[in-house]
Amino acid sequence: MAKTSGNLADLEAEVIYNGLCCYCGTCGAFCKEYIAFENELPKTKQKCYEICGACYAFCPRTFFAPFQTDRAIFGEVRTDNLLGYYQGEILSARATDVALREHAQDGGVISAVLLYLLKEGEIDAAVVTRTGKEDNWQPEPFVATTKEDVLAAAGSKYTQCPAVLGVAEAFEAGYQKVALVGLPCHIEGMRKAQLSEAFKVGAERVKFLIGLFCTETFDRTLLAQTLKELGTTFDAVAKFNIRRGRFIVTTKEGKELTMPIKKMRAFAREACNYCYDFASEFADLSVGSIGSEDGWSTVIARSDMGKDVLDRAEAAGFIETKRSTPEQVAEVRKLAAFKKRENWKRISEKAEPIRIMNLLVEPEHLEHFFCSD
Repeated sequence: MAKTSGNLADLEAEVIYNGLCCYCGTCGAFCKEYIAFENELPKTKQKCYEICGACYAFCPRTFFAPFQTDRAIFGEVRTDNLLGYYQGEILSARATDVALREHAQDGGVISAVLLYLLKEGEIDAAVVTRTGKEDNWQPEPFVATTKEDVLAAAGSKYTQCPAVLGVAEAFEAGYQKVALVGLPCHIEGMRKAQLSEAFKVGAERVKFLIGLFCTETFDRTLLAQTLKELGTTFDAVAKFNIRRGRFIVTTKEGKELTMPIKKMRAFAREACNYCYDFASEFADLSVGSIGSEDGWSTVIARSDMGKDVLDRAEAAGFIETKRSTPEQVAEVRKLAAFKKRENWKRISEKAEPIRIMNLLVEPEHLEHFFCSD
């Protein structure tokens, strides 16, 4: 039986010192008394004498039950093992506001949906990721409450941010209806907090989750080396993007510098090598550029709320959508399959033998043991 409880010492042994910490910020968001962050890892401020274990329970890398989570959030289990549970058609979407599209990334659909939710009073704050004002392109969580705030956070960063810490900031500021925009690891951590029966931390105040497509995030130091190879620096960058197998850097002078994304796989954060979720499978809405033409984003509606908000935002004129073609959906599925296939190899190598009742077997041998040729 999988271990589903532990304390801070267990979190350190199993996750932090085992190369699995994804720096999502969930543990520190709900345990500020003991946990801080240093060099993008949780650090204990003082010896933890609590036996509560909320940090262990909420961490997306200690344990995660995908099908149980499907049932809890969506009411039924997925039929698509690559993309997870979703409703209706997979769409391409963009903001109708031309100025918003020009300012945001890939059509600005996330910004437009957040602005719709704020206008309707369905949220009073959105936790997003912006670049720090003092350290260019260093991502940080930010609580957005106005259009200016939302626009200030537009654009992909490609380095990790402890975004769930922003949820704690929103709670401390008194906000009661919060949206979170995050990567798959952020979404998983937030869902574990919401679904926890043992620890009540106010996570029900997070009303809407928008998840981003994610192959991996890059180590900031190694990304700086990539920029050096391309002849630029963080200070000169206006925008990052990934399109058609290439990492694209647009400078403030308007130059476009590119590198094959295959060359950058070695620059991924170590913990990203053990993540199987490409399409933010447990969000209300999942959004990414893969599978859409330039200036549009692919959108997957998952929960009833996600589908409803998407439909109403379009009816209100905040976004426009069109059905993704079979070829575009295949492109999304291809990348999701690649991430699951490649990372499963690494997960199998790192995992300890699995116990199923009295059976103890290595993870890589499970398929051969149970399936005949």
